[in-house]
Amino acid sequence: MFFMIAKIFWSLFQPLTVLALWIMIGLCFFKFRFGRLFLISGCSLFLAFGVLPVGQNLLVYLENTFVSSRMLPSDIDGIIVLGGSMDTGLSFAHEQVQLNENAERITEMIRLSYIYPKAKIVFTGGDGSEGQTSGKESIVLRSLLNNLEYDTSRIIFESESRDTFENYLFSKRLVHPQAEEKWLLVSSAFHLPRASAVFSSNGWNVIPYPAGFLTKGQYSLMPNLDVLGNYYKLQVAVREIVGIIAYTLTERIKPDASDVQDVDD
Repeated sequence: MFFMIAKIFWSLFQPLTVLALWIMIGLCFFKFRFGRLFLISGCSLFLAFGVLPVGQNLLVYLENTFVSSRMLPSDIDGIIVLGGSMDTGLSFAHEQVQLNENAERITEMIRLSYIYPKAKIVFTGGDGSEGQTSGKESIVLRSLLNNLEYDTSRIIFESESRDTFENYLFSKRLVHPQAEEKWLLVSSAFHLPRASAVFSSNGWNVIPYPAGFLTKGQYSLMPNLDVLGNYYKLQVAVREIVGIIAYTLTERIKPDASDVQDVDD
């Protein structure tokens, strides 16, 4: 239920949709004062978010939460890699693996697998589409790695999860991590604040490992004309922030680690 509500909510309340509805209300009720206020404010916000680096700065904040360290642990027990790095719908439609802007999750997984040849590797990614018709991301990844002649016998594929909390929940049921074990959590830098909070607050202590960045890590105040880029970054950042709030309110991110219970029971 939470998964579907989250999908519907985001489709209705993502930044561009909200601004479009705001402006449409203004146009429909232009003869009234409140209508003109809606139109003027909607157009002003549309212009401001299009030329100001609001999304850029929000992403910088998220990505800088965990700075990639050159000093990796000398030894770890496992690597867990979150899905979201390929378009499963296009991959199955064209019978060719289609990677997206989060592909570094896969390339870093391969690199880390050679650094830690004895570590367990878990790839967690099912079908995150609303209708569950695009196939499993784990199946697409297995196909990609087989084509590259990579030894997939090292990887534990979790194929039922649809969101970040289910990544945690179903992976934990597969590998039963122990408190003394050290696990790397691999995901895009902007996504790690939410992902690591889910894992850690629910009792799975992980070491966040950022794989893939959308910014250079520097804040900016200068306007620019990259309107599409600014809106893309705004959408990614707002979605993560909304996700953190929603996960906290529904206790998928536990506000107090002492409240952690075993969700497997």
